Amino acid sequence: MKKITLECFTNNAGIHELFPISPTKKYIPEWFKNIPPILKTTNEFGIEYESPTLRRCDGLTKLYNNGWVLPLWSDFIIETEEGSGYRWMCSADIEGATIEQFNNETMGNMFDDYVHVKIVVPWYIREKTGVDFYFSGNTWGIKQYWDDIIILPGILNFKNQHGAHINMFIKKNRRVELEQNTPLIYCVPLAEVKLEVKNYLATEQEYKHLKQSQYGFSFIGNYKKKMKLKK
Repeated sequence: MKKITLECFTNNAGIHELFPISPTKKYIPEWFKNIPPILKTTNEFGIEYESPTLRRCDGLTKLYNNGWVLPLWSDFIIETEEGSGYRWMCSADIEGATIEQFNNETMGNMFDDYVHVKIVVPWYIREKTGVDFYFSGNTWGIKQYWDDIIILPGILNFKNQHGAHINMFIKKNRRVELEQNTPLIYCVPLAEVKLEVKNYLATEQEYKHLKQSQYGFSFIGNYKKKMKLKK
């Protein structure tokens, strides 16, 4: 099995020490751990037998054995309004940390019940082979937020771009409090590979270089045009 390395860079020493990007095994939900693997039950004839629980679900156990998690590096409060407006605050003073938004018109005006927000992530990620990753919300790990937010999935590779920003919809007129170390994002390689995760405290020069690789030189189709130029 091919081995690939996910290299994760931040220039913030606190984030690097306290909230590293980690293999999914580190963030198996506590509620899942507390489910017994077997339940004793009785059929209509009074015969007792053993029955498997969710704890033995092969699809779920494989999910938490192959991938990585991006935990939140700060507390966030996000309040949405009736229109597309929102307010937010972050507990940490982090250079460049912000929340942005896509105009609803760019999404076809199809999501009128929600407000879009994008949390800008203070990590840049590099994987040199170009393996694609399925990037999505850590659904099983954030069940406390099911009523309020939808984290939007996508397919990324980290050879040609290095951002991992978190796009989500939040229902209108809601106040969402996201706690530090919440494992919002789960990401799995779309290949049969052995994944190694390495976190680095980048120098300002290294971090600036990775940031500048996101250079937007065109109004439309920037990424595809960049790939064409590279070829």
